Amino acid sequence: MVPLADVLGLTRQTAVLAFQFGDGFTNSIIPTSSELMAYLAVAGIPYTKWVKFIKPLMIVWILSGVVLLLIADAINIGPF
Repeated sequence: MVPLADVLGLTRQTAVLAFQFGDGFTNSIIPTSSELMAYLAVAGIPYTKWVKFIKPLMIVWILSGVVLLLIADAINIGPF
């Protein structure tokens, strides 16, 4: 993440924050997440039903993540 942040002109903290948002958000919906599929199997919830349920929440999370990343970039806090 450090070389990418340096090339894009972002602080390293903002790049890591973007990575953490993306990782955290996608773990709630990707079918290759073994924990998610295990939870759904134990609860007896089909994956398609889960996607329909989580879609509005994902939209809110992504929009709030974008706003927070824009704020992080605007304040440009970093060690440099």
